[in-house]
Amino acid sequence: MERIIKKVHDIFSDTSLFRIAYIIDLFLCSVGYINIAAEIGKIFFFVWGLSLFVNRYIADLRIRKVNYYGWLVLFIFSNIITLFVRGYTDGIWESFLMILNMPIIFFLFYGLHSEINEEYGVKKLLKELYILCNIFMALSLALNVVSVISLYFVGKSVTYSFGYLVVYENRFTGVYFNPNLMAFSSFCSAFCCHLLLKPDFVKLAADKDLTRRRKITIIISIIMNLIVILLTDSNATALIIICYLVCFTCYRFFGGKDIRFGYIFKRVLTLIVVLALITVTVFTVRYLFQTGATQTINTSDNSYNTFDDSDDELNKITFEHKNKNLDSGRIKLFRQGVNVISHHPIVGVGKGNIIYYGNKYNDDKMKYTDFHNGYLTIIVCSGFLGFAFFIGFAICLGFRMFRGLFTMKPPILRDIYPCLASFIASYCVYALFEKTMIFEVSFMISFFWLVLGYAALCLCRYEDDDYKIYAFSSMELFKKNKNISTEK
Repeated sequence: MERIIKKVHDIFSDTSLFRIAYIIDLFLCSVGYINIAAEIGKIFFFVWGLSLFVNRYIADLRIRKVNYYGWLVLFIFSNIITLFVRGYTDGIWESFLMILNMPIIFFLFYGLHSEINEEYGVKKLLKELYILCNIFMALSLALNVVSVISLYFVGKSVTYSFGYLVVYENRFTGVYFNPNLMAFSSFCSAFCCHLLLKPDFVKLAADKDLTRRRKITIIISIIMNLIVILLTDSNATALIIICYLVCFTCYRFFGGKDIRFGYIFKRVLTLIVVLALITVTVFTVRYLFQTGATQTINTSDNSYNTFDDSDDELNKITFEHKNKNLDSGRIKLFRQGVNVISHHPIVGVGKGNIIYYGNKYNDDKMKYTDFHNGYLTIIVCSGFLGFAFFIGFAICLGFRMFRGLFTMKPPILRDIYPCLASFIASYCVYALFEKTMIFEVSFMISFFWLVLGYAALCLCRYEDDDYKIYAFSSMELFKKNKNISTEK
C-alpha cells in the first residue's frame, strides 16, 4: 500500500508529466466532440497545476529560481488589486480564474528552466520537449487527414453545439470548431516538426540519429500542416509564418558574425529582398491553392454527406473570408478597447468585466470578451500599472535572449534555440492581431509560455557560469563582453 501511495505521489509531483498532459488536453479542447471530455479534464489539470505551484514553487521557494520572477509576481498582484477595486460584478469569477491561471503559465510553464539543476535536469527537460513535438506532430497529422477527408466527402458546414465543423463561413475548419484555432495548431505542429529536424536536439534528447525515413515522415507532416493552413484562410497565421521565416533567416544572416557597417548594409538589403519574396510567395501560393481546391471540391459529388444537421446556407466553398475587410473588425475592437481604458487607465477593469464596461462606454455594443490584440487586452484588463510590469519582464528577458542569440560563437545552426527564439518573436507580432498573451485558458497562450520556458532553458545551458537569476533588471549584462559558451 505504501508503495502505491508513493507511486501516486511521484506521479502527481512530476511537473514534466503535468506539462505534457495539460498542454495536450488544451490542444484537444479545440477539436469537435473531443473537446467536451477535454474541457472536463481541464478542471482536473487546473487543480493539479495549482497544487504543484504551491508545493514546488511556494513551499520549496523555487519561485526565486525563476528568472525575472519579480516582474511576474508584481503583475499578479496588480491584477489582484484590480479585482478588489472593481468590486463584485458578474465577471468577478472569470477575472479570478485568470489570476489563478497566471501561476501555471508563468512558473510551471515559463519557469520550467528552474528545474535545470535537478538530477538529469537538462536531459529530462529536452526529452520532455522531444516527446511533446512527436505527440503534436502525430496528433495534428491524424486530425488534418481526417479534416481533409471530411472536406471532400462532406463538403458543407455541419452544425455543432460549439459552432460549425468542416466549413465555417467559406473557411476550412475541419474537425476543429474554429478555423483560426485549426490554423494556429497546424503552425505549432509544423514548428515542432522543424525542431525534430535538428540532429543535435534529437541526439541529445532521445539518443537517436535522425534517419532518412524519419525525415520523410516529418516533411510529410509539415506539408500537410501547410495545406491545412492555406485552406483556413487565416491572415494572422499567414503573418506568423512569414515572421517566423524572416526571424530565422535573420539569424542565419547575422548570428555569430562580426558585425561591420558594410556587412550589415549588404545583409539588410538581402533580407529585404528575402522578406518580399517570402511574403509574395506565401500569399500567391495561398491564392492558387485555394482557387484549385475550390474548383475541386465544388465540382465533386458530395452525396456521401449523411449529416442531418448540415447548414445548406454555408455549403458554397470559396476558402476566403466572407468579411472582406482586411482587419476583420479589429480596428473597431481597438477603438472600443481604447475607449474603455481611457476611463480606467491605472488598474484596468479585469478580464470578466470587458463586456460590462465595453457596453457602458461604447455606443456600439461589444460582442466579444477579447480585443483580438494581446497587448491591448492586457492594458484593458490590468491597466497601465500591470502593463508596465509585463513590459518590464518582456524587456529584460527579451534583451537577454537577443544578446544570447546573436553573440553565440560558433553559430548554433543545428540547435533548437534559433527556432525557439524565432517562434517567440513571431508570436509577439501575432499577438497584435489575435487572442494571445495571458487572459485566456487556452492552448494558444499556454503553448507560447511553454516555448518561452524551453528558450530560457537554452539560455541556462549556453551562459553556463555567467548565468544569473535576476528578480528584475539584467542591466549588468551590458558590461559583459565575453562570448557566450555553447559547449555545455
